[in-house]
Amino acid sequence: MTDILLNNDNDLSIVNGDFQIGESERQEIESILISFKGEFKNSPLLGAEIPRMLKARNTRQGITREINEQLKYDGFHNINFKIEDAENFTINAQRNVT
Repeated sequence: MTDILLNNDNDLSIVNGDFQIGESERQEIESILISFKGEFKNSPLLGAEIPRMLKARNTRQGITREINEQLKYDGFHNINFKIEDAENFTINAQRNVT
């Protein structure tokens, strides 16, 4: 999916005085993982709340289940991820095209 991109500070990325446009699925996945339920007005149940889950020391299985559910809720499929530790994980997913 192509959309307006964010920079490393999660602010709008501006290049040559204009919004940067590009492939946005990776930043969408990141936004879902770090957001809390209720932060997205159009989808109040969307948000994996990973920062809270890590502080609460949830199990790997619980975190895996929540990531799967939240990404599916937002239309992703073929979700594959590998968790090494709290700060090192890889997620690959594709959005359903309608």
